[in-house]
Amino acid sequence: MELKIRFVLLILVMISCTGRSELKLDPESYREKIDEWHEAQMDFLRSDEGYLNLIGLHWLEDGKNSFGTKSVDLKVIHSDLPDVLGYFILEEDKVFFEPQVSGIQLESKEVNEKVLIFDLRDGLDLHMDYGSLHWNIIKRGDKFGVRLRDLEAKEVIDFEGVDRFPVDLKWRIKARFVPYEPVKEIMISNVVGQVMPNISSGYVEFEFENKLYRLDALANPDDDELFLMFADKTSGDLSYGGGRYMYVDRDFTSEEIILDFNKAYNPPCVYTAYATCPLPPKQNVLDLEVNAGHKNFGKH
Repeated sequence: MELKIRFVLLILVMISCTGRSELKLDPESYREKIDEWHEAQMDFLRSDEGYLNLIGLHWLEDGKNSFGTKSVDLKVIHSDLPDVLGYFILEEDKVFFEPQVSGIQLESKEVNEKVLIFDLRDGLDLHMDYGSLHWNIIKRGDKFGVRLRDLEAKEVIDFEGVDRFPVDLKWRIKARFVPYEPVKEIMISNVVGQVMPNISSGYVEFEFENKLYRLDALANPDDDELFLMFADKTSGDLSYGGGRYMYVDRDFTSEEIILDFNKAYNPPCVYTAYATCPLPPKQNVLDLEVNAGHKNFGKH
């Protein structure tokens, strides 16, 4: 009997030690993982889908909108554009493009006549190219805009990365997710002055240096990933004045989540004047210096 008790105690000790070792992270390995995440962020910024190559955002009026270097509607300063490249035509929440020169491609096929390029009701969102220029339509509220990129932009070529705070395990924080029942609708402003409702399925609550904080999370109830927008006491100085973003995995079997502020990243507006970034709601402004994640960049 005594031998059996000792064996059971030994097993319990082994389980306990295993649990503790899983919770305790090796600082060097952790730093390497955060470095990999950071480099992936930098690669995205340099990519064709990143924000560094944006050179224009032009809002459309109903009807016909001319597009080119001498356009009276959508004037673009770029050496590779003719006087009038074509016309964007906004009709009943649909956007058409009518080319005026040859060489314009729609999804890698040349177009020579009026064509539908955007219709959200049918899930249509096509991309167009002319030389190094690339554009597509975006919709923000009731506004339709042309988002223009130069895939050979100098900003991409000259980009050397974003400064960040030192990686520190203290900013990897255990927190809990508290659902809203029913879900809550939060009004979110963006940098172009629009205010739109967003769904929040709950809030994240965490403790740091003996003080309790909470952040409303933007997500639907069945989403396994929470989107957090926050500002803090570094905002407008060491970090971007419009706050930072962070994604957090949610496990439906537990209310516990991990907030890793070392993965706090900049909104697109940090890198370009041609973005429409949402801003943190006032309840997500932390009375705390979050010295983790990405620092400010550029002049936007």
